[in-house]
Amino acid sequence: MTRNSVYLSALLLASVCTLSGCSSPADDLDSQVSDALSDNAIDVSEADALRVYIGRENRELGKDDKTKAIILPDGKIDESALLAFVKRNRTYRKLAKEGKTPSVALSGGATAATKPISLNLYLEASGSMFPYDAPSGNGTFKRTLNDLLTGFDATNAGQGKIYVVNTEVNPLGLSLSQFFKERNIFTVAKTKGKTTSTDFEKIFKTILSETSGNNLSVLVSDLIYSDPALTGMSAQKTLDAASSLLTTVFNPYVNTHSMLVLKLEADFDGTYYSWNNAKRTYKGERPYYLCLIGRNEVMQQLYTSPTYAQIRRFDQLPGFADSWFFGKTDGAAAPAFTVLVNDPAKKGRFKRSADEVRERAKVVHALTDVQPDVADKNLTIPVAVDLSALHLPTSVLTDPSQYVVDGKDNFKVTAVQPYQGANGMTHKLLLTSDRPARGDRTASIRLRRQFPPRWIANTTTTNDQQPDANSTFGLQNLLQGVDRAYNPNNQPEYFTLVINLE
Repeated sequence: MTRNSVYLSALLLASVCTLSGCSSPADDLDSQVSDALSDNAIDVSEADALRVYIGRENRELGKDDKTKAIILPDGKIDESALLAFVKRNRTYRKLAKEGKTPSVALSGGATAATKPISLNLYLEASGSMFPYDAPSGNGTFKRTLNDLLTGFDATNAGQGKIYVVNTEVNPLGLSLSQFFKERNIFTVAKTKGKTTSTDFEKIFKTILSETSGNNLSVLVSDLIYSDPALTGMSAQKTLDAASSLLTTVFNPYVNTHSMLVLKLEADFDGTYYSWNNAKRTYKGERPYYLCLIGRNEVMQQLYTSPTYAQIRRFDQLPGFADSWFFGKTDGAAAPAFTVLVNDPAKKGRFKRSADEVRERAKVVHALTDVQPDVADKNLTIPVAVDLSALHLPTSVLTDPSQYVVDGKDNFKVTAVQPYQGANGMTHKLLLTSDRPARGDRTASIRLRRQFPPRWIANTTTTNDQQPDANSTFGLQNLLQGVDRAYNPNNQPEYFTLVINLE
């Protein structure tokens, strides 16, 4: 059964219940599970459709004894409880009893990631976007989109699709070759939907719900939040609404999807519309954004597969400025790391513990006979770590001030260097102390999890009456809503590494 079939089933059920008042959201969810099982399986797309419904009805589902276990205290979905709910379903139990136990793929696994990535591009067509491809410009904006589209088309020819978004989401109606030949890419795009405003709630909901399997969706937008429904409201109330909106939209997807936001800059020549729809003529550089959204396994494929080695070098896109990655992390799984006992950067004396030598451990997490340098009494311990899974920008990963070290030695991370070593380690941290301690103790290294990063804080503005080359109205507030969905408990670090010393 397709995802559209599941949605259609939900709509039919809703219509029946409107007339008869017969079913609760828990009953509707159970019926959707039954419908999805009509082909003896629930695939990733159908599971995502169930999650969308749960996210929309989580308040009522959390009150019902049949479904309350699925809703965690923070409103997220308990995946194990969802699986248990599926297995309690009457259709599932009937099929299992007949020896036809259904296959249930809630998380997708490697199946989707083994297929080439298929790109869907969503181009915002609103008045504030048209000047990015003005005839007088240098073409940076279009070159960036062309580079992105041709890169993915080379890995999965003919599969790319282009949509136009504003108050609606519509197919552009052009093939890639036709799109590339357009002198102004908005010539056709501006005929789709209402170009007077942008409905980010509808856009992100549509993109998230339609991004399944091997799809990667890319939203091209200036990310300026302006909702006609909030006309007359203050700038701060508008920004608060934007933040809350995206938290709600992303909540159902935090366990299955992730998003990479790229900031880019391009020529702008035309009318700029501020948050309250005031018009200003502006000519010069302006920021805009690419939001790459995909299932976690597809994003992992993008970041790790040799097929996409050139594509993922986003810093080479025309006008690239910075990036930020939004993904689920609970801080429990520390990255691989090892002390480099023979590295030239070491200072002082130490060796791996006898226990690790005896166990023939492949990594060094414990040191013995730790002594400072004889001359200046300083101690420097080089630590190699694999930071690739975080997908954070280099500006964060190589900034020593982003790392905190707890312990009696008063260590500080004095340098973070790119590193290529055994076991896939990507960076080398230098832990330095001018007052080393004695005896058994530990050194705990934490990478701060802080939002917003500097570039978002420096880019956002709450007053865009005079547009400039760097600022975007309410960018921090809008993306803060996404971060709140992925980090609801305000977790202060990405990970903690513990080294034992004696």
